[in-house]
Amino acid sequence: MAQPEILYHYCSTDSFVSIIRNRSIRLSSLSLSNDSMEGRLIKAVILKLAERDGLGEGAKVELRESLAFNERYFDGLGFCLSSKGDLLSQWRGYADDACGVSIGFGEPYLRSLVHSERVNDLHFSLHQVRYRQAEHEAEIHDIYTELRKLIKAGAFKRPGMAGLLDTRGALQMMADDEAIKQANEQLMAKLYELAPKQFALKASAFSEEKEWRLVSVIEGNKFHECEYRAGRSRVIPFRTIRLGDLTAIGTSRKLKPIREVFLGPKNATPTNVVQAMLKQAGFGDVIVNRSKATY
Repeated sequence: MAQPEILYHYCSTDSFVSIIRNRSIRLSSLSLSNDSMEGRLIKAVILKLAERDGLGEGAKVELRESLAFNERYFDGLGFCLSSKGDLLSQWRGYADDACGVSIGFGEPYLRSLVHSERVNDLHFSLHQVRYRQAEHEAEIHDIYTELRKLIKAGAFKRPGMAGLLDTRGALQMMADDEAIKQANEQLMAKLYELAPKQFALKASAFSEEKEWRLVSVIEGNKFHECEYRAGRSRVIPFRTIRLGDLTAIGTSRKLKPIREVFLGPKNATPTNVVQAMLKQAGFGDVIVNRSKATY
């Protein structure tokens, strides 16, 4: 499948004006979104692979507990996008009941942003959301394979444990304990690699959204580094990412953040007004379209 050149963020008119005026986007807590399964599908996928592989019951219990810890400890701060800029379901769900705007960000710009110096210390990545079971398994196959090897190497064993019939000498026990310790440390590191992928899997019911996400993984003890905003029934952590022209990776070509804008079916703003606002804020000449959806 060809990479989309533009990825669209649906939002209210108020949010659109804020993004343009402040030249920034907010990555908000995904675990506090409206999807109760956000970040949790990956555990079921991995345990299904473990069941298929015939992993022992004790190891499956340990694996389940480790994955549950990941769910509790990591959150993904995300900026949600779609490869389609004029979807009626998106207008209804995410753009103030079609009164809002769909902002088209250049995909090459977003990829360059991920690797830019000012955000690459935030564990910042761009992901295409996967919806089908086969895609879920393919997404995590390599990491699962490494987890399986480390479990086999003793990552879930307890150092210092010796049975009544254990014939190992002291030196061999020390070497075996060190191998268990190393396998456990490597397994923890592999679980850390899973964190961004927790927020790249969604149920097939959401497939129409054709979603992509900018995700910044945050550890549970670092929420003090976030900013906060009020939701209807919750306080939501977020990070702010500034938008500015970037030099494309490996070239001298300048990349502009915003390439295109769609006005929702109920948005009454004249297109020339939106173009003028974008130009005044330093985004240059941006194509502004009206939605073709009737609503």
